Amino acid sequence: MRRMITLALACVAAVSATATACGPSDSKADSGASGKHATIGLVLPQGDKYFQGIQKGVEAAAHKDGNTVIVVNTNNDAGQEATQVQNLIQRGVSAIIMQPATSSAGSIATMKSVTAAKIPLICFGNCTGDAVSTNIVKGIVQSNNTALGTGSGQEAAKYIKEKLGGKAVVGLLNCDSFEVCKLRKAGFKEALTAAGVEVTYAADQEGYLADKATPTATNMLSANKSINLLWSANEGGTSGEIAAVKNSGRIVPVFGTDISDQLAQGLLNGDNVLQATTGQDADTTAAKAYEQAVRAVAGQPNDPFSVGVPGITYTRANPDAVHAYLGK
Repeated sequence: MRRMITLALACVAAVSATATACGPSDSKADSGASGKHATIGLVLPQGDKYFQGIQKGVEAAAHKDGNTVIVVNTNNDAGQEATQVQNLIQRGVSAIIMQPATSSAGSIATMKSVTAAKIPLICFGNCTGDAVSTNIVKGIVQSNNTALGTGSGQEAAKYIKEKLGGKAVVGLLNCDSFEVCKLRKAGFKEALTAAGVEVTYAADQEGYLADKATPTATNMLSANKSINLLWSANEGGTSGEIAAVKNSGRIVPVFGTDISDQLAQGLLNGDNVLQATTGQDADTTAAKAYEQAVRAVAGQPNDPFSVGVPGITYTRANPDAVHAYLGK
């Protein structure tokens, strides 16, 4: 999957297995009431713009508190994740904020090793199963993936009512091998049902990497001439659908999930293909995850223990919001 991402402060860090040391500020809220300097390990699964936003947000909050952040990138590899987390444990970090590399199940042994080392662990994004257990993590912050699908579905429903006479034949590209993608698709479908539009799903195929999603969506359009609307569960699939529509010569609106510079530009393009896409809110996710880590370091419980972060829906009809995203 899944999508399926530098710093404007005095500290500079690459999304890599390197340390980011920020000089202390006047504030000493880094570990709650204790006032002690904290070192936060931040484990990212990849380096796209969304995760760059997570890194910036955590580093900005840590810099303000006089804390240090050590950032590692696992490249969506559970083996690298295990190695890099062990390195963070050996370095004696105060807490770890982590998104599992591929799935919670594939990362649970690594997560348990953090708990065994008596280091507070905050899970953000892709947290399911044992990764939401209070015996393993001290807090959870993740996008409401159902809402990510719902946001795009609501925009698609408007389009169907206004442009397609209330009826649509829909083609889907999924990333159902990842738990979060199933939630996104469910949210999309639920939004269409709630809107009362008449929908036929002509195809539902895997396609979440752009280079593979493009031929899949191209074949889908070729085999199903009645398809008049497309949706994808992630960035790669959305990009693939846009390319497929352009290749086909047909006019088929695309509604997607995730946001990137490429997709933002797609909303601004005059081709009228991409209509809307709902992206994760990196700023809020980073802020909430850092706050949870700080409380855990101070020995304070997180209440609420689990925080769901709504997405942000970007539309062709609201270019100002798209430009604001591109300006980040």
